[in-house]
Amino acid sequence: MSIVTGAPSSCDDPGNVMVRDVVIARAVENLTLGAALDLGCGIGSHALMLARLGWRVTGVDISSHAIRIANAAAEDQNLPARFIADDTTTWEPDQHYDLVYSTYALPGGADSHKVIRTAIRALRPGGTLIAVEWDHSMAERWGLDPDDFPSPSDLASMVPGLIIEVSESRTIRHMIQDDAYRDGDDASIAYLRARKPDDYQDPK
Repeated sequence: MSIVTGAPSSCDDPGNVMVRDVVIARAVENLTLGAALDLGCGIGSHALMLARLGWRVTGVDISSHAIRIANAAAEDQNLPARFIADDTTTWEPDQHYDLVYSTYALPGGADSHKVIRTAIRALRPGGTLIAVEWDHSMAERWGLDPDDFPSPSDLASMVPGLIIEVSESRTIRHMIQDDAYRDGDDASIAYLRARKPDDYQDPK
């Protein structure tokens, strides 16, 4: 089962389970507009939403099909967003960003750490990193591998050297927009928000 944020994330089928774009919308309410990077953007649901708010957004996703859809939407709506088809575990950013985020798109295991390290490299000093994943408590509920579902502490452990502002589990009501998955309507997520200090040094 693929569960995606308002659109698919890192998949070639843009018709999987729909998830409301509520988490990122709320997370950026008090942030100053600037450049944003969406790692695992799918067809660009979150990125296009932020572009409408005035962010300059770059989205990266391994699915070339999803990226074509995202770029077409950005062009049709004349939005300040660009989308790149690439593997988020190996892609290298060409600029620094005020906001870097990944929502339900970490690939799991060591590859998740690779994506987060890319996020940290892409983040300017003082910038904000947001990572959102299905909480580990959802694995049993959905009958999936718990190793693919991080806890908030798992996410926090991936960002050594950053200042943790929020690390918690949250329950989001009316999260799923798909009648086939009403059992997941009230879903638990692992939420991390961290800031890159001005004097950040890579711990490795």
